[in-house]
Order: sequence, then structure tokens, then C-alpha cells
Amino acid sequence: MYDITLFTPQDMAKCSLVLRHLGRNTASMEASSQNIVNYIYRHFCDSQTGENTCALVRLFKTHPYGELEDSLQQSARRLMKGNSPAADMKCWTLLAAAGTQPQWNSRHTAAENPAIPLVSTKLVAQMPAISEIIRQFGLDIPTFLGIERERFLQLEPAVLNIFHVSEAKGSPFIPEQNSLIIPYQVKSVLGFGGLLPSGSVFAVVMFLKVKIPQSRAEMFKDLALSVKTALSIPDTQSVFESSENPNFFFKNNDFGETQLLEYQVAKLIQLLDFSEQEMLRQAARFQQTIDNLQGELAEYKNKEQALKVSQNSFTGILNIPKEAIASVEENQGIQRFNQGEEQI
Repeated sequence: MYDITLFTPQDMAKCSLVLRHLGRNTASMEASSQNIVNYIYRHFCDSQTGENTCALVRLFKTHPYGELEDSLQQSARRLMKGNSPAADMKCWTLLAAAGTQPQWNSRHTAAENPAIPLVSTKLVAQMPAISEIIRQFGLDIPTFLGIERERFLQLEPAVLNIFHVSEAKGSPFIPEQNSLIIPYQVKSVLGFGGLLPSGSVFAVVMFLKVKIPQSRAEMFKDLALSVKTALSIPDTQSVFESSENPNFFFKNNDFGETQLLEYQVAKLIQLLDFSEQEMLRQAARFQQTIDNLQGELAEYKNKEQALKVSQNSFTGILNIPKEAIASVEENQGIQRFNQGEEQI
């Protein structure tokens, strides 16, 4: 179990290890995705009450319209008012979901529109949630849509990022205010994802019942790599569980053992790079904490020294003999008497 409000680098490492292996021995990318969202939903809990921290977890992937199954193509056409889209048009497709309500635990019933057609740059710019995910992932809409495909593929190894909305209620980037955010008391929304080798974008989106700051959200960049690894297993597996059409399969009959090993080595190197970067970030944060504590300690010592000096001065006053105090008072009285006589 992980308490996201107390999420530590050790928790991140443990969770990352599990997520990375959830793509093994699965028949489809959808099955891997469902394993991932189920794990996140069930294991992120309040450490005091044991209550699920997430109201809902979703996993999306961009997918060409022509390779969607019939029900998803119907969803896309419905949003396009019956127009026939191009086969290569990308759709923002729900692959898996897990959440509080029973209907939220299947991609078939978890969203009103499980496949959203990304028709053009102009129309995508008018979709607040998707366009903001693109922006926070460090992409631009033309690249996201695959218009500049060479640049898209060059970015693939590097683009792993987060999508974070600290205050979900009233946010223009979260349109499901009345159906999800308000009734289920969602405080923050956190997503993480990136680019797959196929040129698709994936994103895991967590609707959280607790508020988390940007600093903690940043830790989930590392989980993005583990999910990418789970979804990128180079095998002849289908994307969707119910797919029977051979167009839904990744065809890679020439993908031999050598290429598989090269792929695994490349992913391990990428994972090591991310781990080293996280270690450097953690080291910098620890050093900053040490510097702050040393500064506070020096300030405390200065105040303590000043207090000692003040106490010594006060003690010196208290140690004046009573006779000396009386003598001063008497002399001052005589002086005042003499001054009075002179004035008379």
C-alpha cells in the first residue's frame, strides 16, 4: 500500500518494479493496461483509514481510427456526426479503467466517449484536458497528431512526463466537474505518460481524493517509464482483448531473439538513466534540506549567544550590593534638597 501524501523514493522504486512487470504474460495491451490501473487503484490508499485514494484511474492511448474495433469506431463517428474519418486519424482511446463505481471498471462502460477523434490541430486545441496533457508532456499539437512524424519519433526516448492539476474543482482543464469532480470530492488530478515506440501517446490519469503538490507529482515521471515498458513488450499480441481482426495485431514476425535482447537492453539503459536522474534530484533536495537545517542551526546558535549576553548583563545588575543602591538613592536625595535651597 502507498500513501500518496507520504510517497517516498522507496515507495516509488517498489511501485515502479511492480508496474514494469505487469505487461508480462498478457494476451493484449488492453489486459496489461487493466492490470496497471487495477494495481494503482487498489494500492494507493490512506495509511490511516485504508480508503482508496483514487476515485478513478484511467489509461488512454492514441490509436489510428482504422485499427479500432467496431464499437470504438462508432464512438468516434458519433462525435463526428456520422462523417467518415480517415483510417490514419488518431483517436484518444480509453484502454482501461478502475474506480469506485462498478461501471468504471471496464473500458466499455467507464466513459461516455471511449474514442475521441483528434480531427485537426484546431479542434484538439479546443479540447481542454487533452490539449493540456499535450502541453504538460512537453509536446505541441502538430507533433502529437503525428504531422511531423520524424520529430515525433526522435522525441520518443525522451518524452516521459506528468500531467498535474493541483486544484481539480473549478479547473478549466477538467471538464467532468458535475459528473466526477464534485460528487466524488476529487481534489487533484495526476497523470503520467509519454510516447510509445509505435508513435502513440499513452497517459495514466489518477483522479485523487487528496490534494498533492507539484513536488510530489514530479516523482511519478519514473512510473511513466515503468508503464511504458509494460505497454511496449515487442510481441505479436493484440491491442484489444476482444480483437479478432488481424489488423489489430502488432505484426513483427521478423522480430528475432537478438532484436528482443537489444530492445530489453535499451529499456534497461533508459531505466538506469532515469534512476540516476532521480538519485541526482533526490541528492539535490537532501543537500538543500541540509543547507536549510544548517542555516537554522547557525541562527539558533546566534540567538542563544545573544541570549547569554543579555542574561549576563541582567545578572550583573542583580549582583549590585544593596548598600550601593541605597547610597545612590540617598546622594540623589541630598542633591535634590541642595538644588531646592539654591532656587529659594
